[in-house]
Amino acid sequence: MKGYLYSQDGAYAFPLGPKVTTIGRENCDISITSPHVDNQHALIEYDDEQRCFVLKDLNSSTGTYVHECRVQNAAVRLADGDFLRFGFNGLPLEFHIEQKQQQQQHQQQQQHQQQETMMPSIYPRQAASNSLHMITQTIPSRRSSNSITNYQQQIDVQQSPGLSLRTRALTNAWTVTGISNSGRTIINGSFSGELDLQNQDNSEITNRVCQLEKEVKGRDTEIRDLTERLRSLEPLSSTFKSEVQTLRAELDKVKREKQSASGLISSLQRDLHSKESNLAKLTREIDGLKIDGRDKDLRLQSLQSKFNLLRDRSRTEDDRHNKEKELKIKSAEQQVNELNENINRLKSQLLDAEKQLLRVNLNEQKLKQECEHTRGQLAAIQRSEATIKADLADAQRKHNQLCANIWRCFAADDDNDEYDEDQHNIIEQIEQLRQQLNESRNELEHHRETYSSSNEQQKTSFEKLIDIFTNAMQEQTTERILLHARQQMIEFEEADAESFVGMFRQTGINALNCHVKLISELNKLVPKQNDQEHDLSTNDILALIRRQYEEFEREKQNLSFEQTSRERTLRSELEQITNEKDTIWQQRFNEECNRLREKTAQLQREYDEQSSSLSDRLEEAETQNRDYLQKLNILETESREKIDELTTKLEEYQLQLTENNERQNQLTNINERQKEELIQLEKERDATIEDLNRQVEAYKDQVRQFSITIIQLEKSLGDEQEKRIKLQVDLDNLNKNDQGRLSTSSSSPPPVAMETVVPVLTAPVADLSQELFAYKSRVQEQEQIIISLRRDLAGMTARLSDVQGELSEKQKQALEKSELTIREQTKELNDTRLKLSKLSDIVDKQSTQIESLQSDLSKSKILVDQYQLLVDQRQADIDRLAKSLQEKDLIVEQVERTNHDEGRITHELVSIGAQCKGERHEQTIGRQREALNELRARIKSLEQLRPVNPSYEKVLQQVVLLKRELAELRARQALPNDMPDLRTTPAPISAHQQSQRQSTTTATTTMRQSPSTTIHSDSINEAQKVVEERAAHAETMNSLQSCDELHNAFTRKLMNLLDIDDDGLANVAPLATLPATDRYVALQQRQRTNEILMQKVEMIRERLTRKEELLRDYEKDLGKLRQAEILLREKDILLQDLETDKRTKDDEAFYLRNTLKETQDNLNQEKRVNSSVKLGRNIDQSQSNELIRRSGGSTATLHHHCPPDTTSKVQTIKRDLNQKVSRKNYEIKTLKQELNEALDTISEQSHKVKLLELQSKT
Repeated sequence: MKGYLYSQDGAYAFPLGPKVTTIGRENCDISITSPHVDNQHALIEYDDEQRCFVLKDLNSSTGTYVHECRVQNAAVRLADGDFLRFGFNGLPLEFHIEQKQQQQQHQQQQQHQQQETMMPSIYPRQAASNSLHMITQTIPSRRSSNSITNYQQQIDVQQSPGLSLRTRALTNAWTVTGISNSGRTIINGSFSGELDLQNQDNSEITNRVCQLEKEVKGRDTEIRDLTERLRSLEPLSSTFKSEVQTLRAELDKVKREKQSASGLISSLQRDLHSKESNLAKLTREIDGLKIDGRDKDLRLQSLQSKFNLLRDRSRTEDDRHNKEKELKIKSAEQQVNELNENINRLKSQLLDAEKQLLRVNLNEQKLKQECEHTRGQLAAIQRSEATIKADLADAQRKHNQLCANIWRCFAADDDNDEYDEDQHNIIEQIEQLRQQLNESRNELEHHRETYSSSNEQQKTSFEKLIDIFTNAMQEQTTERILLHARQQMIEFEEADAESFVGMFRQTGINALNCHVKLISELNKLVPKQNDQEHDLSTNDILALIRRQYEEFEREKQNLSFEQTSRERTLRSELEQITNEKDTIWQQRFNEECNRLREKTAQLQREYDEQSSSLSDRLEEAETQNRDYLQKLNILETESREKIDELTTKLEEYQLQLTENNERQNQLTNINERQKEELIQLEKERDATIEDLNRQVEAYKDQVRQFSITIIQLEKSLGDEQEKRIKLQVDLDNLNKNDQGRLSTSSSSPPPVAMETVVPVLTAPVADLSQELFAYKSRVQEQEQIIISLRRDLAGMTARLSDVQGELSEKQKQALEKSELTIREQTKELNDTRLKLSKLSDIVDKQSTQIESLQSDLSKSKILVDQYQLLVDQRQADIDRLAKSLQEKDLIVEQVERTNHDEGRITHELVSIGAQCKGERHEQTIGRQREALNELRARIKSLEQLRPVNPSYEKVLQQVVLLKRELAELRARQALPNDMPDLRTTPAPISAHQQSQRQSTTTATTTMRQSPSTTIHSDSINEAQKVVEERAAHAETMNSLQSCDELHNAFTRKLMNLLDIDDDGLANVAPLATLPATDRYVALQQRQRTNEILMQKVEMIRERLTRKEELLRDYEKDLGKLRQAEILLREKDILLQDLETDKRTKDDEAFYLRNTLKETQDNLNQEKRVNSSVKLGRNIDQSQSNELIRRSGGSTATLHHHCPPDTTSKVQTIKRDLNQKVSRKNYEIKTLKQELNEALDTISEQSHKVKLLELQSKT
């Protein structure tokens, strides 16, 4: 047997599982995407015993419908052809059962349809007043063993309102279980009908209570499942924390290794500094040799042609260098393309990570909402349990009171005595007497019929006995008359014990005994007024009972009138109190709202003022920085201009000096010097060869050391790259694990927020990038030095080739060997340079990658922070809207409850006033008054104990503290603003220059005064020229010294400020003391220092701009956080106030309900007592009338008495019981309505929150 759910058209069929098929909105075998369908709506289970399918509703909010009959939290047996609807206004589905052959045909048809066409995926559309939704079916793998294929079907069906559904017998559909009351007490007589009715009503109540208990148990199971899920997710969070701790430990290890690497790099830097100093010494020596060589080249005219050849060679080398550069540029472009691809890949990974973070946040919010819903449901269930328990206790108490009051009806005094065993025995005796009387009557009738033709003696004896009995059993009989008649019948001797007369006599005696006992009991019931009225007749006793009854009725009417008047007064007082409360709360609410608005406006103004002041300060700091930069640029331009002028002058002087030297040398003995020069050239050639060999060996050692350091750096870079790849792999694995965990656990508590590890690496990465930049600059300087040394070597080789023509063969062989060694060394140098270039390219790539990653990370952080802020704002808005909706709903519910309670209270009070005729009405009214006074006192105490809002001074203190925190953050993150005073050093220099100029002017004036006497002398004119030239030379030297001092002081201060420890840059010899040949080198060195300082200043400026941007972002975030905290505090205060109000009102309503229940119980007790008294009186009258009628006495008086109205009494009892049952039904209905309303509101709010989340995502 196999079941299917067919659509209305019959085009699509949903096969049911072999045992259980779940139906709902999410994670079910058949999922229906509709707001009216719950997540787990219903089950369709196959019952092996009954061999049928059973539909079970899982206490859904909208219920399931079978032939338009609603099923909620119940089970129904399904038959072939039933129409089902899941949820309100849902899609109609038809249930069919097929055997194995039909199953095979159906499977073949399905396979054929799947092969030909795929299932159409139609999106939902709107029809006339009916929403369409999608149905999907997913049968899991656990049911694959029973020949059921796993597939998915998507159908979009339009609901048709005009459907004619067939109906079937409810006996086949519904399974109803009832609980019978085991403990029943049965009383024979006229009270049996009342007890049967009461037991039937109790059985109905117990059935309903059992249904409610089942609902409570179902909710308890759901809560236990949620708690088990939460407990199962706790170890996952602990494992996640342990993994994070391990990652942190690995990061600490990486930091330590980085520190060790930085130590190695510092040692390498020191070695490089020492080697650079040695290189500087060697360069100076080489420069000296260059100067000597130039002097010798000037003297040797034969070497000019060879210089031309060297120029051609230099051109070829330049071409070769250009080609190499082009190749490097192409390779760099390829590397840039690869880097761009890597960057795009990393960006995509970052976007995926951001999406995962968003999903995690959404899941956390959903879990929080589900926890809150479950808490609310728990509270509602607990309340319903408490109310049900109270109702059960009341019902049991009322039942016991009813049983007790039935027995109290035969009590003698007005005091409320308890139930005794003697009374029970008396009632049993009365019942026995009644039975005996009935038996005696039957026997008398039999004797009359059988012995009508007996003796006259028996007749006379019978007549005598009957006269005695009739005289005794009159209306005005007393206990004495009955005893006298009994004594006469005992003394009657004519009848034997065995004869009919004797038997009649004995029965008469027994009847008289019973009647005597009855009259004695009635006398006990009637209060004794005087000693004379000891024995009363039955008529007198009944008259007294009637009078008492009339008196009780009058008292009840008076009490009812008083009760109604008091109820009116209480109602008016309650209305006044409620109106006063509403007005007071409304005024306070308006006042608090106005105060909060004023506070928010003030805080907004203060925040705007602070932001404006901070922006002004930032603008001032930016203007100061710009001024400083402009001054620096101006000074640099001035220093460069002065340096250029001095260099031009120095070159002119050098040219003049060289020309003079050449003329003097040409005039001296050229031939002698040529011979000496040849000898010296041979010696120098040998010395230079030896020096070059030494230099080559030194360069080899340096190259080896460089290669070792490069290999170490490559290893360290490879290790760091491997660690970085491992960290990325671990992070990817963690993200995948998080995704898997989130997919498996749909309802779990909010997981621990994952700390991002990437920001921890930003500082060491930045340090490494700076160090790599410094090493790169140093390598570039060394390359420039190597290029200059190459040129010198090329010049020396040219000279040596010229000298080779004059050397011997041995010397030529030695030179060739040295040239081969030099070539090999040059090859090795080229290889090392290529390696260095590759390393520099790799370092550049890594630095660019690191910078791009840092920029992407910073951007992603900024985006994540912005998105987090937006999400927090949206969440705050959502919470605010939800709270406002809840407050409005609470207010509406309170108003409805108050109206309902007022109507209900008025109805109950009216009914109580109409029926209240008891004795404890004054006590109940006094208790109500005391309760009202206590409630008023509690309200006043709660109003006094309400939390006070923070004052204006506290708000100011908080603002001051926030300002201090801002200042501390800026002081920590900002660099010192003190810039070097560039105008302090020029003062002494200018004074010195002025003193020198004054001395020169005085000298010139003295020299000018002297020639005034001898104007026409030539010697004086020559002296004046010489003095002027010397003064001009002194002025230029002084200006050079002042410029050198200014430049050195400026560079030293900048280096101190920028933390540059480089003695080579700081210790610069003055240009005035240096010879003309060394000045060019000093100028180049100064240009390098200026470039390094400019680079450092630009780096600092970029850092300042970044930090300023970060500070602005932090200030904005702080402001938003403070606003959010203020709003949260205000909302917490409002929530506390609303909670206190709700508690007070709940307490009032609870107390009033208890008082009303007590009054109802008292009234019901009094009703039962009165009804029992009435019933006892009517029974006695009926018995006496029957006895008199049968005895043949005077029946005229009996016709005036009406028969007892038993139907009215039964109707009153039924009415009372029906009222109780209706009240309990009403309470149960109200509880169910409240639960359904709460569930509907929760579902609507969750739907709204989901819509808002979707809108925020889009």
